[in-house]
Amino acid sequence: MKRFLILLSLIAFMFVACCSNVSAQTTTTKSGDPLSYMTSEQRLAYEADLKLTELQNIKNLEIKQLEKKLETYGNWVGVGGEVGTAINEGLSAVVDVADKFGGTDVGKFTMVLVAWKVVGKDVVKIILGILFIIAISILIFRVYKNTFMVKRVMVERTPNGWFQRATKEYTVVEPDNDWDGYNFVRVLMIILYAGAFGITYAIMFG
Repeated sequence: MKRFLILLSLIAFMFVACCSNVSAQTTTTKSGDPLSYMTSEQRLAYEADLKLTELQNIKNLEIKQLEKKLETYGNWVGVGGEVGTAINEGLSAVVDVADKFGGTDVGKFTMVLVAWKVVGKDVVKIILGILFIIAISILIFRVYKNTFMVKRVMVERTPNGWFQRATKEYTVVEPDNDWDGYNFVRVLMIILYAGAFGITYAIMFG
């Protein structure tokens, strides 16, 4: 009987010790993790608060970045406005001085020299090209007319006094198309005239 009591006491002691450890562990777990002792509604509210806090932090960060960008753009606009004002004033001064200078004889002469420097060579080239094509055209048309076209030739001129027109007699001369080089010369003259246009273009714009 005595042994049975001793055994029963040991079992009871061990049971109490095990229950104390389990209770201590449970208490420790609950005190370390606040979600463990919350209800489902409290847990949802807690997670919602965390999300709202995170979104608010992101929103505040974006607002700060936007304010920084606006400040930078404002500085740029200010600098751009100052630069535009300086350019406007500078151009106004240049235009005013150029206008006053252009009204003087020296200014007019200077503008003529500047214009000649800019377009003088081009003007000379265009004039030379025009003169060249006019001279070549006169020469070729005259040769073509005398060689390949029917023409009237004055054979006799009889004076009729001081106040009367002289009597003139003409004869018609047909072109001599019997010689072998007749058509060849005609084609050659057309080719030469086309080449003259090419030379004229080179003179004017080369």
